[in-house]
Amino acid sequence: MAIARGGGDNGGMSERTPVERSILMRDAVPREVYDVVVDFDAYQRLFPEFKSVRVLDRRPPLVRAEFRVEVVLAVRYVLDLKCDPDALTVDWTFVEGEILVDSIGGWRFTQAAAGTQVDYRASVLVKAPLPGFIVRKATDALVAASVPNMFASIEREVRQRRGARGSEPSHSA
Repeated sequence: MAIARGGGDNGGMSERTPVERSILMRDAVPREVYDVVVDFDAYQRLFPEFKSVRVLDRRPPLVRAEFRVEVVLAVRYVLDLKCDPDALTVDWTFVEGEILVDSIGGWRFTQAAAGTQVDYRASVLVKAPLPGFIVRKATDALVAASVPNMFASIEREVRQRRGARGSEPSHSA
């Protein structure tokens, strides 16, 4: 999950419209992609900016997790994630954090003719000890780089897990 973006020049706080990105993951089944996204224990291996992820509470469909990320500054935040394996959706809300002071977003995984349509959206409020225009510029650059890399990491992991199982995708959702 990428650190999304920020905006206004309000004393180092930055908020903007949500980042929304979609990608077609060819030859992937929605459930395979969903399973990677909700495997929080794998984040440190999948995403270089994630230094640790700790599941604090798991009461399906809700998961509370603490994320420690290094992107220019060290960032710590806790999210409540509603993981719905039947609808193949993940939605999150912010609980607490440092630097990142609010976040909402989600994932949708739907079957497409050639694979899985992945829709990602995230909105964050960042408070950094820097002027707002610097926060905006840094978060915009990070998002531009991190979202495509995040999708690529997820796609790679889907292929690796399928290879470990020795199976082809079954196109049932």
